[in-house]
Amino acid sequence: MKLKSLLFALCFTLIGQVFAANAHLHPKATESDKTQKPAGKSMMYPGYCEIEIINNSIDNVRVYGTFDDGAPLDPFTVFYYDAPHYISLYYYGYCHSGMNLLIQGPYGTIYSGWTNVNSTVRIVNYLNKGVKSDKVEIAPKK
Repeated sequence: MKLKSLLFALCFTLIGQVFAANAHLHPKATESDKTQKPAGKSMMYPGYCEIEIINNSIDNVRVYGTFDDGAPLDPFTVFYYDAPHYISLYYYGYCHSGMNLLIQGPYGTIYSGWTNVNSTVRIVNYLNKGVKSDKVEIAPKK
């Protein structure tokens, strides 16, 4: 019985770590920003006040960014087999409009530019389509 409880706790901890590793926050986000939700919108609504990054290419990519107040995003890697990553734009007590993102692959810059809140940045397998094809698709969340 104790072994089952230990295994359950271990599995629960590992699953929690997987989901926590895919959420990225403003460096000065307070504990209340992480837990308090804005009035009128529920954080249970998928994608509220976030930028979603999905890597559908065959390469790992590195994501850098700057929030609208000039604070840097802690860089992170999105592996080609990884689950979507989410950057929260809820800090200082309200939802911000967007941020500058820079996404680099092994062959150079894939995307660089202002990205609005509630957007999905999907990195596509651009090597199959030729050199001049689009490397990312940006779409508002529905």
